[in-house]
Amino acid sequence: MAVLDPEHAEPAVSPVRLHLTEPALDRIREMLDEEDLLAEGGLRITMKPGAGCSGTPRFGMVMEVEPEDDDVILESQGVRIFLDPTSAWALDGLRLDWVDSPTMGSGFAFQHPRGRGGRAC
Repeated sequence: MAVLDPEHAEPAVSPVRLHLTEPALDRIREMLDEEDLLAEGGLRITMKPGAGCSGTPRFGMVMEVEPEDDDVILESQGVRIFLDPTSAWALDGLRLDWVDSPTMGSGFAFQHPRGRGGRAC
């Protein structure tokens, strides 16, 4: 599993850490390569809190040509992840996996270290 750590990424402005499994890194790399975004682009990951204290957070992903000026940029094994400053603190510790199941299909699986709601009330 790769840990995307800003100490090894340029520019980095926050101590945010994401944990990506090898299957997730491979799938992200493949997606970015298909769109010719592997060299300069990256994958933006966002998180919006759910409703109330126990609401399930909503995660979003979109491929982008370049980061915004204030983004936190994490990089590992040729994959760049862009995080806006608001989402970055909430995503700290996130584990992202690519799951391919004959019964459930394939897709990204998000596991947040703070559980369902992502914070306590």
